[in-house]
Amino acid sequence: MEYNQLRDDIQNFSLDNCPLGNQGYNRVLLQLFGYMGHGKSALINSLKYVLYRGSFSVEAESGVTTHGGSYTMERRVYTLTPTITVVDNRGLVFMNDYEMSMIYAQLGNFMPLNEKVEWKDSYEDFMYKLEDSELDPNYTDFIVPVFVYKVQTKLPEQEMSQIKAFCKICRDMTGVFPIIVLTHKTSENYFEVEKKFRCLGAEVVVAVENYSNEDQLQTLGRNTDFLTLLKHAVDNVMFRMEHPRKPKEDRIQRKKFLNTYVHDTDVTNKINEIKRKEEEATRLAEVRMKQEEARRLAEARMEQEEATRLAEATMEQEEATRLAEATIEQEECDPASSSNKKKTCTTQ
Repeated sequence: MEYNQLRDDIQNFSLDNCPLGNQGYNRVLLQLFGYMGHGKSALINSLKYVLYRGSFSVEAESGVTTHGGSYTMERRVYTLTPTITVVDNRGLVFMNDYEMSMIYAQLGNFMPLNEKVEWKDSYEDFMYKLEDSELDPNYTDFIVPVFVYKVQTKLPEQEMSQIKAFCKICRDMTGVFPIIVLTHKTSENYFEVEKKFRCLGAEVVVAVENYSNEDQLQTLGRNTDFLTLLKHAVDNVMFRMEHPRKPKEDRIQRKKFLNTYVHDTDVTNKINEIKRKEEEATRLAEVRMKQEEARRLAEARMEQEEATRLAEATMEQEEATRLAEATIEQEECDPASSSNKKKTCTTQ
């Protein structure tokens, strides 16, 4: 498709033009996820720069950590077109169970927009937060998940399995497999990274080079990459909207899924914590037993050494007594010695 036509189609896309109409949806919500500092905010700035003729500006800003990395603490919303909105969600850090629960709560649109997202490290706190979403439920957004990954970052085996699970849950909750966006495409061999994501089941992988204050020169190929990303999002929406949809029921199903996930995760963590404490108690008991055994052996060794020392002292004493007695006996039996004693007595 010709570049200008592609851009116009994206800008003019409307849910009303779907095969069965909007079916109760009023906007497409691109949900951006990814690790801290991988370029989610920069991607949003680049998308807006490409869609509208004008100078580059930084609208989506990241926070800065003490180590110089970037992170987003809020679910920030940015309008791309009258129909398409993008959300810069809080970045991933550890991908542990509680963090992922909050990620899925953002994905399902159960967290308020333009507010700080705080990780909840307990099941009860999370459920309270989830119930708050019912005060103003949002079920009119068609959700399209997007996962942003920087190509310079190696993809460890453990993270691959976590990302694979994340992508599957995104698909189960939204009906759309996450669009993978690889940033900094010219800084590394992005084909190798793309291959890894394909092996994880990714259906769409788009590599881009974000624009910045230092690099604003637009090129046809670079702009087309960003428009291709949006075109894939629109195609996914059109495909899903070919079938009857019920936004309220979709939201209920997402919440049921999230409740089950969080509950099962909490139960598993509690079981693991009990096992950990039992294992720790067993380990400490074994340590105490070893310490007691070592103490007993040390005492036995000391007793043995003391007994040996006493035995040796007794033997030495007995030997000295024996030698003394032998000397006396020898003197009594020696004639020369007896004569000398008699002479000594006569002289006196």
